Amino acid sequence: MSLTSPSAQLPPDLLEVELSDDYESLTMDVCQLLSETDARFVVSGFGQQEWPVNISYDLSSVIEQLPEAIDSLQSGRAAEIDLYGQGIERRLTFVPAGDTTEIRCTSGTAWHPDPDVEVLSRTAALELLTGLAGDFGAALRRAAPELAMRTPFARW
Repeated sequence: MSLTSPSAQLPPDLLEVELSDDYESLTMDVCQLLSETDARFVVSGFGQQEWPVNISYDLSSVIEQLPEAIDSLQSGRAAEIDLYGQGIERRLTFVPAGDTTEIRCTSGTAWHPDPDVEVLSRTAALELLTGLAGDFGAALRRAAPELAMRTPFARW
C-alpha cells in the first residue's frame, strides 16, 4: 500500500469546506479533497499487481482504520484493514508470529487471492502501515498544508 503525493497544492476555493472534528468524517472529507488531485493510491499483492482502489472511498476506509491497526501491531496483537467498498471487498488480517507477521487476504467477491497469505518480517509489516501513514501525511502537507496540521495527521 502506498500513496504518491500530488504534484501541486489544492486551489483555495476547494479548501473552503466545513470539515468535521470527528476523525472518521474528517478522514472522509480529506480523502475526497485528495481525490481532486493527481495523488495516486496503490495496493498490490496476493496475486494481483494493482488492486482496483480509489482515494475518495478506499483510501478513506484504510486511513480510518490505520491508527488502531498500527497500535495493535506495535503491541504484538493482530490487526485488520478492511477494504469494504463495493467492488473491492477485501480484508487484510495481520497476525504477528515471532519475528514475522502473516498477512491474510480474504475476498468478498469472485476474485480469489493467490496466494492468500503473505509473510513479512514484523518490522516490514509495521513499516507497511506506518509508511502509508507517512505517505498520507506527506500528500496532505503538499495538497493542503493547513489540513495536515489536524490531529492525527500532523504526527504522520
